[in-house]
Amino acid sequence: MIKLSHYDDILPLFRKTAVYFLLALPAWLPAQEGFEDKLNHEQIQNLLSKGIETGDDGMQALGWYKWAIYRETEMGNRDSAFQYLRRSADLFLTDKDTLAYHRVRTELAVRMAERGLVSDAVEIQREARAYFKKTDNRRLETLVLAQMSRLLEMRGDTAEASVLRREFREKSLQLNDTLLLINVFVDEVGYLQGRKAYRDAISMAFRVLDLSEKTGNAAYVTWAEYQIGYLNELNRDYLMSLRFLNRAEKSNPPLDAARRLKIYQHKATVYQKLDSLSQAMDYAQRAISLGDTLLNRYRTGASDRLAVLYGVEEKSRLLEAMTREKKAIEISIRQQRDFFYVLLLFFGAIILALIFIVRDYKHRLYTNRVIAQQNEKINQQTIRQLEDALKIESMQSMLEGQESERRRIAHDLHDSLGGLLAATRMRLDNLSGKVPGLPGNEELNKIKSLLDDTIAETRQIARNLQPGNLHQFGLMKAVRDLIVRVQMEGGPAIDFQHFGDFTNLDHTLALNCYRIVQELLQNSLKHASATEILVQLTRTENELALLVEDNGTGYEPGITPKGMGTDNIAQRVSFLKGEISIQSAKGQGTSSMVTIPL
Repeated sequence: MIKLSHYDDILPLFRKTAVYFLLALPAWLPAQEGFEDKLNHEQIQNLLSKGIETGDDGMQALGWYKWAIYRETEMGNRDSAFQYLRRSADLFLTDKDTLAYHRVRTELAVRMAERGLVSDAVEIQREARAYFKKTDNRRLETLVLAQMSRLLEMRGDTAEASVLRREFREKSLQLNDTLLLINVFVDEVGYLQGRKAYRDAISMAFRVLDLSEKTGNAAYVTWAEYQIGYLNELNRDYLMSLRFLNRAEKSNPPLDAARRLKIYQHKATVYQKLDSLSQAMDYAQRAISLGDTLLNRYRTGASDRLAVLYGVEEKSRLLEAMTREKKAIEISIRQQRDFFYVLLLFFGAIILALIFIVRDYKHRLYTNRVIAQQNEKINQQTIRQLEDALKIESMQSMLEGQESERRRIAHDLHDSLGGLLAATRMRLDNLSGKVPGLPGNEELNKIKSLLDDTIAETRQIARNLQPGNLHQFGLMKAVRDLIVRVQMEGGPAIDFQHFGDFTNLDHTLALNCYRIVQELLQNSLKHASATEILVQLTRTENELALLVEDNGTGYEPGITPKGMGTDNIAQRVSFLKGEISIQSAKGQGTSSMVTIPL
């Protein structure tokens, strides 16, 4: 049973769940192979590895979809889930599984809307709806209508959103008779209550409340709230009972006085159980007053009927009997109230005596324990902060030292060695003009060609050591120039993609991201023997994602020894407090994803 101390946290969650009922597809989607299976971390990794090893795009797509959902639900990382859902959709498209492709894209659209890309999300939903309508998948089409109406409201298109909501309701009624389902649940509540299975009855009453709120059935909403309060009273969970009786009191129609009387009576009982005597008395008086009103209403109606049936004399006799009954009820209530006050004073005196004796002792024990716990937490936190600061400072010094040495070497190569090579080239040209016969000498021409290649290679090394475009134009331009420099004739085709704004990145962050991409790209060029390489940069509001993927020979991540470049990448990712995920298998290529929080 849920206690009141936690219910304030549960109620907003319940409402949030009602919102995501319209935004999240998996809860309503029809069965589709693989999509409804709940996998753990190890099973997801095995699925991905098997898909990569066998080259099964569909298996890989399902694995990335499961990994995205796992990252979001189990680890709370919605930003990385966004990237994995995009990859899953691309692989489903490659596998020509159009249904799965649009299904994943609808979930991706919801997360795009969370990032402010509402218009793009709406277009994706329109495309998915057209496909579901074409394939006569009415349930998926209905769910997409609900999502689109929500997204259009977020975008401000209230008129179109209203049209879609109306269409959604019409199609929902064609798919399911909600009112019939509510009545089935109401009967089930009564059956479970009769068997004193209060917890099961409460759970069923919550289902009635959920369906009634979604369909706007106010009568069933009040019934469910009152029933939940009453069942919790029977189950002795008085705090929960009071919560829902309060809700029932607010939602109860003014004309339904009979149910309001029951609510007052039960609230008086619950407040009495909770020792809130003044409130119990208040609701008891309300119940008496409302009972009098109902009694007078009944008496008036009865008198009218009696006047017709039995005459005035019989009517007076019955009214006197009702008056005597009312007085007897009032006397009984007054006696119960007096006894209750006496009992309250007696127990109050005992409780006050015990409180004053025990309170001071417990307070001292509690204070000492809290102080000790807080001191321990502060000490542990201070130690962790010092250790983290030392690690960060050491790593920052090392990385700054590397970059400083790169700058020095680049300047030496460009200014010293590059100048000497250029001077040598000029002297050769002067010598060729002074000595007859030298311009046509084959060996001299070969020396000049080698010298030109050496000068170009020196400049290329200097540019790789210190990317000037990074300072002037930012990360995206620097990576594009890097790809242009390393692209060679006969080499792999390199596809560069970028999403988001990279103009205002911190220089240290941009430089380390550049080095990570440079190292991953060099690894693919040197070791993968690939024909295609994908370099992708994605920036969202809270995260920067770097992806380098090739279709080369691949390797076994747990077996192949790591080199200096891999360690350098790991150090930079750790310095940026990011995460790196590498998926590879023999003959299946390598995919390296680095996510960095902003």
